[in-house]
Amino acid sequence: MKPKVELLAPARNLECAVEAVNHGADAVYMGADRFGARAAAGNSLSEIGQAVLYAHRYGARIYITMNTLLFDSELEEAVRMARRLYDAGADALIIQDISLLYLRRHNVFPPLPIHASTQMDNASAEKVLYLEKEGFDRVVLARELAPEQIRRIRERTSVELECFVHGALCVSYSGKCYISQEDCGRSANRGECAQYCRLSYDLEDAAGNVLLRNKHLLSLKDMDRSERLQELIDAGVHSFKIEGRLKDVSYVKNITAYYRQQLDRLQGQKTSLGTCTFFFRPDPQKTFHRDQTGYFPENGRFTEPVHQWYTPKSTGEYLGKINRVFPGGFETNAVVNTGDGLCFTLPDGTFSGFSVNRVEGKRIFREGTPLEKGMEIYRNHDRLFEKQLRGKTAERRMDMDIEIAARNGGLFLSLIRESLPGEPPARVTVPIDCPYDEAKDPSQARDFLSATVSRMGDTPYRIRKVFFSPVDFPWFVPASVLALAKKEALERMELLVQSNARGFHVTPHELPEQDPLTALQKNYPPGSYLTAATPIGEHTPLMTCRYCLKQALGYCPREKKNTPGTLREPLFLVRGQKRFPVSFDCQECLMLVGRAASSKRARPQEMKK
Repeated sequence: MKPKVELLAPARNLECAVEAVNHGADAVYMGADRFGARAAAGNSLSEIGQAVLYAHRYGARIYITMNTLLFDSELEEAVRMARRLYDAGADALIIQDISLLYLRRHNVFPPLPIHASTQMDNASAEKVLYLEKEGFDRVVLARELAPEQIRRIRERTSVELECFVHGALCVSYSGKCYISQEDCGRSANRGECAQYCRLSYDLEDAAGNVLLRNKHLLSLKDMDRSERLQELIDAGVHSFKIEGRLKDVSYVKNITAYYRQQLDRLQGQKTSLGTCTFFFRPDPQKTFHRDQTGYFPENGRFTEPVHQWYTPKSTGEYLGKINRVFPGGFETNAVVNTGDGLCFTLPDGTFSGFSVNRVEGKRIFREGTPLEKGMEIYRNHDRLFEKQLRGKTAERRMDMDIEIAARNGGLFLSLIRESLPGEPPARVTVPIDCPYDEAKDPSQARDFLSATVSRMGDTPYRIRKVFFSPVDFPWFVPASVLALAKKEALERMELLVQSNARGFHVTPHELPEQDPLTALQKNYPPGSYLTAATPIGEHTPLMTCRYCLKQALGYCPREKKNTPGTLREPLFLVRGQKRFPVSFDCQECLMLVGRAASSKRARPQEMKK
């Protein structure tokens, strides 16, 4: 039997959650109003409840991010929020602070499935096995793992594995980046990352020689693993995650639809119901992306460039090269429209762009930009594509059969909804309140009833077949009566679907009302629930990266490249008056970024009080 595969999409708000489901997501992850690792992407309990109702209609799930480290003073509020989320129907919580898992173990926390956030640095089989034994229901793997490493983790563990397949990349291992917290007091592990990895730096050697100037030396391309999904399925991945809780609804529509198509081509078992019809052609290059990389290391190293030094902004769709430059503009073979945004890298390495105001055939008019023949042009805003995405772009419907039957002295209407493999279909039956009136032409009457009952309007269903019992059903049913019966049956189906949406039924009211901190201190030694946190010591790296500047410059000792001379280490990332030292652990293929000599230590945010 082919494995079940979940497509997990991001949602910054209710609109994005609904469209993620419409465009094929099996599950959606979104933040509540506190404790999420994207502080700017919170949602009210009411919005989450609406998202849950919509997703559950299709058998899809809603996961809530509570993946920040917590102060002791926040535990009680976090527990109260989790209970409200449980009542709202959330299907799982994604956490970084392991104390929440321990509180669930002692019935202080609601009995929700708990997923170990990638912020817990889940980069080895030993770590995943530990999390499984501690009781996590799923582990979100570090982005730096290759398929063969995931396969080895799968061989040693049985917990569900989730991995990222698309979106922005953090240059540091998630959960091990403290540069934002240390330098400006905004902790990435508290949802407040200041994105130091997207800033520009000079690169200096130990002697003060400038090797590179004003480049985005820590900025990576965006991940795109769409060509290697089968490898990840074979390696044992259960859930494929799209990054992007800060992205807009156009991104969610386009990228979710694109991966839905890719996974459907692989014909794995889905974890939700329904089939999507798309009214546009999904294309990941047409919404925000910084070029693309599979981001799979081989023997610890990336064998192709994963960095994007010229800009941290969206590069967009590659259009080709400039064929000719004329006074006031240039020519290209690509079809370009007014309102499009074009961008390019100038000879001096500066990334620039403009909005197109005038086009005549292949001639694009632009004053004042020193463009050259042969320069590569990208489109990072496609006006017509964005306009298309603002309309209705998808429809998701589930198959349903209808039975009209005469039995036990009455007439009945039954709805039978499609189900996942191995599960019984959802079925509801309601009486048809009308007298037995035999039709003058039973065959014609059955055709009429089939056509009438098959009209589903804006419901999420499409009728696969209508059948009668007995087969030669001879009775006449007025259309108005049939419509009322169908309406009642659809309402009962909705109640049935929602009531069976989750596989656990313990209510929060059965949970003991005890103080969370007291429960932890009673059951665990002091500090044992800080497993997910790494205290910032004097020598703790501010970033721990698989990406390596030394390799990118051609100085990797494991690679045979003819780079002249040697690097005078340590190197320094320089921005203004601050010099961040960069060292290399070549045995482990790691790059480490240390404290800037002139920066003031921020108060530690990773440690609990």
